[in-house]
Amino acid sequence: MIFMPETLEVEIFYSPSQKKKGFQGKALSVSSKNKLGKFDILPYHANFITLIFGFLTVQTLNNKKIEFRFKRGVLEVYENNVKAFLEV
Repeated sequence: MIFMPETLEVEIFYSPSQKKKGFQGKALSVSSKNKLGKFDILPYHANFITLIFGFLTVQTLNNKKIEFRFKRGVLEVYENNVKAFLEV
């Protein structure tokens, strides 16, 4: 039997004026920082939307961490789907 961890569907977009590459795929977790402090998103996280600042880290299925740096953005979590819009 193969164990498949629960995952998040993640999409990260930069503003069209930025010439930076985003991310689209499955992940184990997403981490960032909002006005209240640092937070982590794991599968089955509560649905919410927040402004984010400074960084966003995606932990991929092979435990690779991809980090994005930016001034500000918006992050939405809805039913295991995470969408982030950076430099908006």
